[in-house]
Amino acid sequence: MYLNQLRNVQPYVRLGLANIQKRCYEKAILQTQKLQSQELNTNKACSASVGISDKDPLMNEIFPATRVMPMVLTNKEPIVLSFDDVPGPRALKYISNFRHYLSEIGTQLTVGVLTIALNMSTYLNTKKPLKNLSALFDEYGPVVRFVSPVGGDIVLINHPEHIQKVYTMEGEYPIRSTLDSLEKYRSEHRSLVYGGLYSVQGEEWNRQRAVVLAPLNNSISHHISGINDVCENFTTKIYNIRNYQDEISKDLYKELHKWAFDCMGLVLFSKRFTMLDTELVYSQCDMSWLYHSLEKATDAIIKCESGLHFWKLFPTPAWNSLVKYCDSLDNLIGKHVIEAEQALSFQASKDANTDFTFPTDKNCVINAMLMGEDKMNAEDISTIIMDMLLIGVNTITSSMSFLLYYIAKYQRAQRILYDEIDKVGANLSINDLSKITELTPYLQACIKESLRLVPPIPVLTRILPKNITIDRYNIPRGTLIIMSTQDASLKEGNYDDASVFYPERWLKGDAKEYHAFASIPFGFGARKCLGQNIAETMMSLLTLRIIQKYKLEYHYGDVGSTRSFISRPNKALKVRFVDRL
Repeated sequence: MYLNQLRNVQPYVRLGLANIQKRCYEKAILQTQKLQSQELNTNKACSASVGISDKDPLMNEIFPATRVMPMVLTNKEPIVLSFDDVPGPRALKYISNFRHYLSEIGTQLTVGVLTIALNMSTYLNTKKPLKNLSALFDEYGPVVRFVSPVGGDIVLINHPEHIQKVYTMEGEYPIRSTLDSLEKYRSEHRSLVYGGLYSVQGEEWNRQRAVVLAPLNNSISHHISGINDVCENFTTKIYNIRNYQDEISKDLYKELHKWAFDCMGLVLFSKRFTMLDTELVYSQCDMSWLYHSLEKATDAIIKCESGLHFWKLFPTPAWNSLVKYCDSLDNLIGKHVIEAEQALSFQASKDANTDFTFPTDKNCVINAMLMGEDKMNAEDISTIIMDMLLIGVNTITSSMSFLLYYIAKYQRAQRILYDEIDKVGANLSINDLSKITELTPYLQACIKESLRLVPPIPVLTRILPKNITIDRYNIPRGTLIIMSTQDASLKEGNYDDASVFYPERWLKGDAKEYHAFASIPFGFGARKCLGQNIAETMMSLLTLRIIQKYKLEYHYGDVGSTRSFISRPNKALKVRFVDRL
């Protein structure tokens, strides 16, 4: 009944609305005509005053019809877009709607399979390598949201200003992503409460960093003469193992890896390792087996961190290898730490029984950590030393490999470098680090340029402690930010001829105009690499010794870098070492 009454009422309602609309329309027409007549009278009065007739053909041009001007907004506020507006592969965004329905068992399988399968077309269309993040930036812009079907989303950035903004708000205790495989090994397999310097976060990271920083800097200064001896040993070995083409018949990267291991042995253990003189690995020799374990553990970590993370679900061959060789590393390093601790205890007991105080090597990093005010236990020290070996030896090897490659490839730069080294060779004091840097500006520029082209760690990460606006997009706290520093340093907008090895760019006056965050191979801020001084010193000394003795040549195809956790040459380095006459 009520519905029938409503149907009967509707026509009358519509008729009433029509009458109301008609009356409003007629009223508006009358008001418009009244305004036009007033305006016409005003125009006539004005035209009469200036002597213009309303029949004049120019009348309509001089006094045009009134136009409605658009409203001008003042004090315009920048538009902030939501996190959902950040561009990125659409396929993953659609799949992410089902993330809450996925089981815990299938989490890692789904992440790996969908991430690779659903984005394969993007990489194929742009003809970029699968691991090359620049393909995503080319398609979506400087801010890319990479939606994970399960877990938290990831935002990729490569613009220097955006990278700077992330660093400036990272806080007192910056949080970065860790190596999941190494963290699982320590927390579950070794049952360690704290990780090493690379993976630990918060106040514990700050405590470890404060304990290690000063001993590291003191150790590099104390052992610089020994590091120079290792560099001399390397140049001698090159002379002995060259083939008839003056090339290293074996892998040059592996020989550089042994050189870096011997140098780090001095810095960390205050012991002269001799892996450069050792060709075969002996399990009975601690030094030899330590190096072998370091190699195998590095390969296992790279395999676990790249590709599908099946090792989180069940033990894989890569995971088993990681456990085996990390156990070996931990045990061998722990043995050195215990020996140092016992030696310090023995000296302390002698000092207590005599009036003479026996000297203690405080320049040894292990001794410094054992004797510091914030004394660390042997287990924590072993974990820190393991991280330093895993990260330090591999990054320095990578950096030195590409430096020699670029010097060999760009002969003009090598001639300038040789002239500089030859000129200051007699006045160079190996024991004075600051003097070496001061007298070899072109060498330092070569190192900086090589690190710009191929930073040893191509991407840096931070987990946002609070909300941030990047390129007008609101990025929520807790989001993982991946900063592709290698893409930033290779953009033409940041450097002229960005892909060319041109050390002079750092010696010119306009070098100050480069954005400070366009090239940050050692990171920035509180979590900046602790080994920067060590790496630059080792690279400077070895380059000095090699260029003094050899002319480098390279006659093969271009060498690129892998996009794994630590960059490596993607092919064998066949550098010629020609004797200088």
